[in-house]
Amino acid sequence: MKLNFKGTRLLVSNYEACIEFYQKILEFELVYQDSKGEEADFKMGDTRLNLIKRQSMAQIINSPEKPPSENAPDNLALIFTTHNLEETCSQLEEKNVTFITKPIYRPQWGIKTIYLRDPDQNLIGIYEITDYTNI
Repeated sequence: MKLNFKGTRLLVSNYEACIEFYQKILEFELVYQDSKGEEADFKMGDTRLNLIKRQSMAQIINSPEKPPSENAPDNLALIFTTHNLEETCSQLEEKNVTFITKPIYRPQWGIKTIYLRDPDQNLIGIYEITDYTNI
């Protein structure tokens, strides 16, 4: 299995203030913002910082806003890419990893995704880019 680090996703409650902070205060280049105003990407050197509204991420993974063992919602999701999501899922299943979503194609982004949690309940997404996209 070969995973490549794509970037960091922050799940935020105050989306507009965070956009302003990362763009104007830290001066990260805004390279993507969806038309609904729910998600944005900033370029940080060779990697990306993705901001997404907390409730949007909860809907994507079909989960309540709060992780099962916490009183507060997720603050961070680590996002990785792979060339073959099915193969990666099989390898992770062999290691008794429990997924919180099944592999699903997301045509709006041209990717297949799966989500799981690490032992500390941090959210992890693994993507296979299926269509050319600049995400």
